[in-house]
Amino acid sequence: MNIEFVTNDYLLAWYLLFKPSFSEELQNLKVKLYQNYSKQYMLLEKENIEILKYNNDFIPDDDTIYNLVFESDVFQKIKRETDHHRQFLMRIWDTNNKKVKDLLKTILRFEIKDAFKIIVVHPKLDTIEYMRTNPKKNISWGKADDQDDEIRTLMRIIYTLVKYELGSFQKENREIVSSILDLAITNELQTLVTGSSKYQEGFKNLKLLKRQLYPYFLMYLGADREELVSYMMRDNMPFDIDKYPIEKELRKVDLYGFIDFCCKNQKYIIKLNNLDKI
Repeated sequence: MNIEFVTNDYLLAWYLLFKPSFSEELQNLKVKLYQNYSKQYMLLEKENIEILKYNNDFIPDDDTIYNLVFESDVFQKIKRETDHHRQFLMRIWDTNNKKVKDLLKTILRFEIKDAFKIIVVHPKLDTIEYMRTNPKKNISWGKADDQDDEIRTLMRIIYTLVKYELGSFQKENREIVSSILDLAITNELQTLVTGSSKYQEGFKNLKLLKRQLYPYFLMYLGADREELVSYMMRDNMPFDIDKYPIEKELRKVDLYGFIDFCCKNQKYIIKLNNLDKI
């Protein structure tokens, strides 16, 4: 798995034009452009799809608006800040990627060989977007809290890449897939990277579902009955071990196989009537 962090002036300009303004200077520029070039402005409304698809190969049909944005002082300031954010993301990846890739391969039990291109935009745009059908694996990235916790941001990047890799696999059971990815990346991978349990983190709306899947995820990791106790104590995630027969076959499958197992057996794994008692 390789990641290249880049910027694209056209994509950054598009977001500044069509996403909510985060400064008075930016809002003033948008109003001025719309008042003077409203037709050209609105013709760009869906152009982000083409930019994200082609990245550096993108050529606009009409670059009037883009050039006016590029020439503005506010864009130059935002571009500098975006470049700084790109350097930040590159640093946390370069610092941790060897360790993370080895641990990730152990958890997934397969290697992601694709190359991903993360097109960094200003963090105040607070966005992550990609096209599932784009073979170039381009992702636009800029989250407001990226710099709050470097490792958490790294986990969010890895989560997004693995989700991209899975594509439409078991799309009819997307909550189960998302829960398993959260267990694998946000929880287990982050726990191994930091050395302390991170099983209380993740998507709040998936918390109850993840608690149902957790015992089986430990079996997938290879835990026997005695090790289940150690994991529960580590993660503060208690459950009644006697109610869970050890599924030894889970330690032999990869993440795709584990997702399939959970989806096929969800009727007895996910006890909806008991969710509020966990």
